[in-house]
Amino acid sequence: MGLFAVRYEVSRDGRPVTGWTARNRYQPHRDLMIDGHPYALRSEGIARFALEGDLRATILRTADGPVTKRHWNVELGDLKYRLAGSGVGKRFSLLTTADAVNEAGRVWRSGAVRPTYVAELPDALPLPVQVLVLWASMTIWRASVAAAGTAALTR
Repeated sequence: MGLFAVRYEVSRDGRPVTGWTARNRYQPHRDLMIDGHPYALRSEGIARFALEGDLRATILRTADGPVTKRHWNVELGDLKYRLAGSGVGKRFSLLTTADAVNEAGRVWRSGAVRPTYVAELPDALPLPVQVLVLWASMTIWRASVAAAGTAALTR
């Protein structure tokens, strides 16, 4: 795509379902087609993410104690999950709220210059919500990497 833009394609079982172009600046809103249906993805920094369309879901940041214990609650109607991990780390775990120990799914990244992102999420989460979880994870990682880079430059 070029020096300042990267194209991401999301596929499920080898079949493309959506995609978007990420630039080097923060983009709080995306309109895209997910598996042939229109949706909007919205964010307020890394504190709140929302899916709007045929399905609605939210991801809200919360903290239990110190900053290192940040997590995000994923909510779709009665379904509730916790996305736990670190923006600086390379992995998020998706935990059910009923069992906050065993993973229900995960999202991870590999590579530094042009990272690759992978999500293994439960079938109980509809595809558009899985895309929201992936996009939110990517946004958190990008913001964390940018903040770490800025902190390193100010030392």
